[in-house]
Amino acid sequence: MTKRTSYQILADAILAALDTAAPWRRPWVSQAPLSMPVNAVTGRRYRGGNVVMLWLAAQQAGYTTHAWATFKQWAEKGASVRKGEKGTPVLWFQMLERKDGKEADEGDEADSRKVPVARLSWVFNVAQVEGYTPPAVTPSAPQVEPVAAAEALMLASGARIRHEGDRAYYRPSTDEIVLPPKAAFVATPTSTATEAYYATALHELVHWTAPRVGRELRGRFGDAEYAAEELVAELGAAFLCAELGVSNHPREDHAAYIRAWIELLRHDPRAFTSAASKAAEASDYLLTRAAGEPALAA
Repeated sequence: MTKRTSYQILADAILAALDTAAPWRRPWVSQAPLSMPVNAVTGRRYRGGNVVMLWLAAQQAGYTTHAWATFKQWAEKGASVRKGEKGTPVLWFQMLERKDGKEADEGDEADSRKVPVARLSWVFNVAQVEGYTPPAVTPSAPQVEPVAAAEALMLASGARIRHEGDRAYYRPSTDEIVLPPKAAFVATPTSTATEAYYATALHELVHWTAPRVGRELRGRFGDAEYAAEELVAELGAAFLCAELGVSNHPREDHAAYIRAWIELLRHDPRAFTSAASKAAEASDYLLTRAAGEPALAA
């Protein structure tokens, strides 16, 4: 019988716990129901295929509002499209004079000399611009209660955090964190809304530490490198939740989320120990900043 290493024993124990964890549930809800996209300047609704195009773009990007406008139109409202944002194409028709040399008959209407010509424009969602504030969505019953220690750590980190949309992520290209609004977080069978919000925020904040502590962000969804970084972020969030008093007991949410990366542990018993070490480094970095001490980067 092959002797198991310490790494394998630890991995086996973690895998056993993950096998019994409940399915992970996204702890926030969409802030806006499906509605017809409109032009933010003219107030007109988009029609036909443009509706589907804008619905899909909003869903993929997590936009909670359906107000769109072109670059020029946003400028007319005193707003500006953020650098690096990509537009969504919409089709419209412009009536142009016919160039076939044919004369209209006396009985034809005046506009019979014109024909519709398709034109393409690129529009940007209100979530992609600065200098314009859409109407706020007021929750009927806010569930997230502020945790002073967690708020202080997030502020002391210096990370740029925006609350908008329907997704939570860290964007390396702009070095910013995007979270759904606090009002979007709800209680789940395994956590309160407060725990869900701070666990999510701290998860993304651990991702944010990567370039600051010398941890590389590589890989794509589904591969081992991506899985390893997600494991680091979720363990780091669990460590920070415990340190900051967000929850006073291990949450099943953490184990259920980590279960998505179970294959990483099956193929590499050392992965958990390595991820835990990097997670501790990241949480220490953030806690040190929150304490007002110089944070040493790798």
